[in-house]
Amino acid sequence: MAMLEVAALALLGCVVLMTLIVLEKDLLKVVAYSAVFSGLVLVTLYVLLAPDIILAYVAIATVLSTALLVYVIGKTGRYEVV
Repeated sequence: MAMLEVAALALLGCVVLMTLIVLEKDLLKVVAYSAVFSGLVLVTLYVLLAPDIILAYVAIATVLSTALLVYVIGKTGRYEVV
């Protein structure tokens, strides 16, 4: 499998995850989907040979935002009320 095919599959997975994120009512599941989404974006950036962007993205998007969102959800409510 060529590297561009891996990037294309990762981006297709991102589209599927974005649909799940929008439709989900459980906020902890949304955070988990968001973390997987970030991982797929990291795979895409790795394939596109962007190591400087990967280093910043791992620290901010994958680790910091996931931890902060889980903390905030713990302080508020787990389920979205519409």
